[in-house]
Amino acid sequence: MKTLAKALIETAAFLEFSGDDVIDPDDAVRELEGIAHTLHSASPDEVAAIREALKEMVEASQTDSARETARRFSDAFLESMGATP
Repeated sequence: MKTLAKALIETAAFLEFSGDDVIDPDDAVRELEGIAHTLHSASPDEVAAIREALKEMVEASQTDSARETARRFSDAFLESMGATP
């Protein structure tokens, strides 16, 4: 389950951080909203897998600036996706 969680997180990060020249901002928002809608029905085990994957993402960051960006993204991800109680 953690592999799928990582794929989801990487996709959301791509949509969140890609510049306007890579993906249309309106399309990115629409897709992030779709992810959030789907995550509303995530099971506790699925949310736990996402939390673990987020933790690993932060730990794997190679530089301080990358780690800080990953930490901010991680801290906001579940709440902004509506997957927290």
